[in-house]
Amino acid sequence: MDPITYSLCHKPVIGLLMFVASACGFPPLFQDAPFPLQQAQARMVRDFDAPVGASYALNLNFDFPSAAAILADEVAGSRHDGSCGRDYADISPAQREGLGRPIPVHVLVRDRQSGGVVLDRVFQTLCITSQGGPGFSKTRTAARIALAAGKYTMEVRSLQDQAGLDGVKTTVSLVPGGRK
Repeated sequence: MDPITYSLCHKPVIGLLMFVASACGFPPLFQDAPFPLQQAQARMVRDFDAPVGASYALNLNFDFPSAAAILADEVAGSRHDGSCGRDYADISPAQREGLGRPIPVHVLVRDRQSGGVVLDRVFQTLCITSQGGPGFSKTRTAARIALAAGKYTMEVRSLQDQAGLDGVKTTVSLVPGGRK
């Protein structure tokens, strides 16, 4: 998607028509990059191009080997509610049920042309944002990142090993995070 099309998608009438015609979507900037959360200091590095300035969602994806494994999961979580935006220490033990375990990840984004740091931050992820799809999968939005159109390199690093993910394939994706 180019900047002109993106701009038109946000206009009241023509944007609605383009949205209905599926002309306003664009693919992930990168998808399903291996990111083994089972290991502390696991690292994923990807170059990508942001076609337009927008907010993008960095997602952690969990692909479970079976229905029994997804039901037994205590890491990714099974729900999303108002507690998800709070500090885990401030959530009562009764309200923690189904939120999953906090997973800290360090995200570093650099502009590929200048080498300058665009983002350098630790995000505490909590709660799933979606479940289902093909197979037995869950997704957790780790961060929302505002980027200008440009070429970038992203490094995502796990800060703690996550026990309880035996046999679970964990990946990371960067997808358009806006809504019509």
